[in-house]
Amino acid sequence: MSALLLLMLVILAAVAVLLALAYAISGKLLRPPRHRGEWTPRDLGYEYEEAVVETREGFKLRGWFIPRGTDRTVVVIHGYTSSRWGDYVEKSVEMLARRGFNVALFDMRAHGESEGRFTTLGYLEAEDVRRIIDWLEGRGTGAKLGLLGFSMGGAITIMLAASDSRVKAAVADSPYIDIVSSGRCWIRRLRTPLRHILLAIYPLVVRLTARRAGVRLEDLVMYKYAEKIKQPFLVVASERDELVPLEEVKRFYSILSRSNPDAELWVAPAEHVRAVLVVPEEYEEKVAGFFERWLQ
Repeated sequence: MSALLLLMLVILAAVAVLLALAYAISGKLLRPPRHRGEWTPRDLGYEYEEAVVETREGFKLRGWFIPRGTDRTVVVIHGYTSSRWGDYVEKSVEMLARRGFNVALFDMRAHGESEGRFTTLGYLEAEDVRRIIDWLEGRGTGAKLGLLGFSMGGAITIMLAASDSRVKAAVADSPYIDIVSSGRCWIRRLRTPLRHILLAIYPLVVRLTARRAGVRLEDLVMYKYAEKIKQPFLVVASERDELVPLEEVKRFYSILSRSNPDAELWVAPAEHVRAVLVVPEEYEEKVAGFFERWLQ
């Protein structure tokens, strides 16, 4: 066997290994580990209803509805790999229910106890939340509707606010702005000798993931939605966020605020989605106060 042929075989083998690795990683991204917890709204002092909403494909989304005897409702949307049992979700639900809002919270597809073969990183999840809004309307609790989304849930909030006028006010906490750059940030945090290899193949991984999910990458970049958002919108950025670059959030807000006089930005002294836990009093003043002003 000639040296050139041997070299070509080695290169082909290396490419095959990298392709297999990229495919395996994309599969893991599409099927994150499910997070389930023990607490219920009753542990916070509130009665609640078990709720089920079907997606367009027929997947059952499971969640809770906390009625507070009002026509003001906030849908709380968790982030990627989390669920309605996330600690930041629990704290937010307690805050909103105590301030007198109805609260709806559901596990997104392929998360928690909801059905679904894989996540689409927010894109089809936005349509799923639209189904939740339909459900709230059907029971007469969707007239004064707000959204509070975290991380991937923040991106879902952005997409819905840009396309559904039933959303009267919205808060996006630590939303990813560009899924590609957020993924790179996540890889850079890894303490593994494979980190440099993962960074090298990441462009392939993210394209494979989007293709397998049936999503276009450009639909997971939030800048294009900013100028379409017309309702009051609060962006909560995290000063010490290691997943979402602060400059990206500020750029998104600059586009948003050009055509939306009711847009606000708060840079919280916290890590990714942790502001509600790190500075709870200030968070309540900013977020609950925002909903009280605009869901009248």
